[in-house]
Amino acid sequence: MSHKRQEQMKRYFNASYDSKLHLNEHYIKGEKAIIPIHVEAISDIYSQYDKENRVLNENLVSYIEKIAYYIPYQYSIVLEFEGMTFSEEEKETLVDVITDQFGLVTHDMTVELRYNTVKSINLFLIGCLVLALSFFLRDIEHMNYLSEILSIIGTFSIWEFVNTIWFERKMKKIDKMNSGQLSSCTVTFVED
Repeated sequence: MSHKRQEQMKRYFNASYDSKLHLNEHYIKGEKAIIPIHVEAISDIYSQYDKENRVLNENLVSYIEKIAYYIPYQYSIVLEFEGMTFSEEEKETLVDVITDQFGLVTHDMTVELRYNTVKSINLFLIGCLVLALSFFLRDIEHMNYLSEILSIIGTFSIWEFVNTIWFERKMKKIDKMNSGQLSSCTVTFVED
């Protein structure tokens, strides 16, 4: 690999971005993080497949989640809708749908965290039992191969326990906090 190419790769690897400055310039206003949402029609907000307007448009949800992901938890989120005039009924429905949709995600994360706990406990117990069994079988003649196989299975189970309890659980907690931050957001309307 050439020296020039190595220098380029090193520069790319060491590149940094001041996300705090970006958030402060575009979204943070005092103690709140304001996410501007420009819509021109009510159909921009809701899924095209939902005629009762109870499910948000996937693109809108993705837009909100992408911005909210970088907002520190110390700020409460405000979704600021602009671009059209909303009736009082439309406002109430939109606030309810946003609360419900992100609340459901928060509930899902709670269920997944419970499942994660059960899964990790099961993996730990299975791993310990299989490892203990492999140690007992080592003393029995002609059981060395089975003992080694059980040792590998037990070690793998313990590793999966560690992966589940530390890595997967951490990501699920972050997802739950993000969805909780969004489910408790404030919705405002800027009308011309």
